[in-house]
Amino acid sequence: MVVGDGRFRTRNVQVLREAQNALNIAFGAILSAYVGNSLAEIDNRPFDHHALARFFIAVAVFILGLCVANSAILRGEYRLGLIFAVLAAGGATAAHHEGAILGFEVIILRVLAGCWIVALVGSNVLLTAITYLHHRKRT
Repeated sequence: MVVGDGRFRTRNVQVLREAQNALNIAFGAILSAYVGNSLAEIDNRPFDHHALARFFIAVAVFILGLCVANSAILRGEYRLGLIFAVLAAGGATAAHHEGAILGFEVIILRVLAGCWIVALVGSNVLLTAITYLHHRKRT
């Protein structure tokens, strides 16, 4: 039984979104574990509670921007995706800055953010390749 191109792409996008939701949860858990561990280490000395709040807000902006940008790109709305990707980059930069102020090892924050972005973009590329190969085989 041959599946039509539209249905094939729709099913693949649904599977990809479920996988990316799991990916977002996994990276969020890793980030939370790292931040919790870092806070435990700096718990014995005074730290700026306002900087910590700004850090979490910036991380939230990064995650929201990254997820919305990814969804917009999957729908083919590239300009909107770019706007949210820039918003995510701003959130990541602000979180990096606040993390440095708090005494976090910012290289770990960079590695986590980089892996997260590569995984999301890589999965989008994989979906595109699968759709291309499926379409190419039918023509």
